[in-house]
Amino acid sequence: MLFIKQLLSNTGLLDDKKKSEYSIACISTSRPIYLAFDQKSDYPIYVVRKIDGQPALKSHNVHTQLYKLAGALVPQPIGLYMYSGEEYDVQHGVRGLPWFQLKSRVRSEDERTRLEKRIWETLKNFQAAISRAETSEARDIKPHEELQNAYAGYQMTGETPGPRLDKVVKKAIRELSQEPDSPAVPQHGDFCLNNLIIDTDDITVIDFEDFGITGMPMYDHFTLALSLPSSPADPVNAANISANYTIVTSAQTLGISKDVIHWHFLHHLLLRLGPWSTGEKRKPYRTWLKQVLDCFLSEQGK
Repeated sequence: MLFIKQLLSNTGLLDDKKKSEYSIACISTSRPIYLAFDQKSDYPIYVVRKIDGQPALKSHNVHTQLYKLAGALVPQPIGLYMYSGEEYDVQHGVRGLPWFQLKSRVRSEDERTRLEKRIWETLKNFQAAISRAETSEARDIKPHEELQNAYAGYQMTGETPGPRLDKVVKKAIRELSQEPDSPAVPQHGDFCLNNLIIDTDDITVIDFEDFGITGMPMYDHFTLALSLPSSPADPVNAANISANYTIVTSAQTLGISKDVIHWHFLHHLLLRLGPWSTGEKRKPYRTWLKQVLDCFLSEQGK
């Protein structure tokens, strides 16, 4: 990983004479993430990702725009740099830990409750920051049409809906069509514990490859709710997440009737079970989501 040091040195971010004072770690995800540390910090001073295709380039461009809107809620981008014919995205590191390193330190119910409250507040602040932007793309959406589109995407993956799902979707579309249009709320697309860096005072949002997957309100709320430590892991209880107190109060704040929150959750499930979760990386999560959907349908049949 010496090439990361050379890349940062070429850009002037590292002193060439002091390269030996820095260390590089690599996190293996869908694409490698390189973390550059100096001898004084317990968090990376730089984060480097290879631009290996359009999704990665889109993520960089979205991140740059989001930083202008949300400031310290997201890492500060530095820029794109070339090295040996390859392009890399470089950003400043942030204080804090990812959830997989932090979860063993959350030992009491009180600590968990306080942390989850902070995370919900982060989602609220993140969406408020990006919603304040005045763009020509600002629009209203029709919730029933968003559900129709999510259902179509679900079927495009080769899934056979079956009469039970088809009946429930038609009922949901009918009821949502009676609801007023809703302002589109840009969604992070994967606002879960794994995409947060958590520090004592701040929480930073990362990973923007799925940003804008939908403008349907509550999509990020359901993603977060299903990822929290307090979230039920069993599909039966997870299927009832729309009754969660924070979900209900958030929906009402957004002007969503309590009577149709569960249809927003159905939209969430179908969109997650569309092209987003195809592929080997998300296969276990997709299997679990299908179990949640099955339990959700059973609940609707009662």
